[in-house]
Amino acid sequence: MQEKLINERRDWKAQVFPYDYYLPDGSAECQYCLTDKQAELLRGLVAPVAWRTRWWSDSDAPIDLAVIEEYRADLIRRLMMSCCGDEIPVQFRYTEDGTLQKSEDGGTVWVDAPEFDPRINSPQFPPIAGEDGDDKKCIAATGAADLIKQQVGDQLTDDMSRYTLSQLLSDWTGTVINSGGNIFQALVTIATNSIFALVIATLRPALTDTVYGILKCILYCNMALDATINAAQWSQIRSDITAQIGGIAGIFLEHLVYLLGTGGMTNLIRAGGASTGDCSDCDCNNGCDTNWSVYVGSGDYFGEIISQDGSTIHARTTNINTNNVWYIYLVTSDVNDCCYINSMEIVTGDPVLNASACGNAIGTGITNPLGPGCFNQLQPQTASGPFEVIFHIAPCP
Repeated sequence: MQEKLINERRDWKAQVFPYDYYLPDGSAECQYCLTDKQAELLRGLVAPVAWRTRWWSDSDAPIDLAVIEEYRADLIRRLMMSCCGDEIPVQFRYTEDGTLQKSEDGGTVWVDAPEFDPRINSPQFPPIAGEDGDDKKCIAATGAADLIKQQVGDQLTDDMSRYTLSQLLSDWTGTVINSGGNIFQALVTIATNSIFALVIATLRPALTDTVYGILKCILYCNMALDATINAAQWSQIRSDITAQIGGIAGIFLEHLVYLLGTGGMTNLIRAGGASTGDCSDCDCNNGCDTNWSVYVGSGDYFGEIISQDGSTIHARTTNINTNNVWYIYLVTSDVNDCCYINSMEIVTGDPVLNASACGNAIGTGITNPLGPGCFNQLQPQTASGPFEVIFHIAPCP
């Protein structure tokens, strides 16, 4: 019987219940705090729940007396028992792409739960003073890059243990996000292990002032005018760090950005790390748009370019040279038109990079570089076999 018909036929006032909504009951259990007398009173009040006249159904489903009696009996039973602490605990996990999920049924069903992720929902720092715009972005980017350098990069030591590295990351993230609890600690543990595997003694010299300058520009080019960072910008920052910085320095910095999330990155760029900034050297459009080519007239044994853009040059060998060595010899069209080479990513093979600093004539100054720098000639080579490489590039500072 529908609720409307019940109301038309009865001449008393009483609460009636939607049969289709409450039965069957597959909802989750919750705990409520009641005194003994409150529970006793409620047990008396639920007696009419087993009366057919207290139920209605929009679908005209027959009110099953056995079902509603069982439902009332279960209500009374639950008001006489304590299940405090017996509930299935909420479980959390991070997916491969860093999305926090929760399960309330012991891990059978998982749903996204960004509201519990401290990287997203930590208290937001107040905005930087002044009008929104490029000047505010530049100050924010400069301050964020400086803070990462001073508070993390400069605190690394060659002999630090995995434990001290973990403490450094935990303390640092705790300054910009409310990162307490075991949920976030899982990410810190993974980041610690990944960074420790880079070998800190090798990582430290890779974190040059030029690298931090590129990081500043990446942040500057990927934030809103009011110095905030959303999910799309956070993802692009990580992608640009990998492409434009690359190498172990890029892996390290990408891990830090990943740890902070959108909320933490917004707080970091608003943390007052700088009062001024200069972003005139930041190219937010094409990166290093210098055109590279294989050395003309050197034969097909000096490789080929698969693809190139403002952040990468992808090349491979094509034939072995007459001296039984495999080469790729890349040059720019003008000796003073150069790119900053952050790293050489080896796709296959085992080449050693030789290069010539910006300004040297073609064929001169080609030596094994000591580290990242600004070059107009690149010549990876090996005698052991063909190879394929990706150069991660950025505009010269």
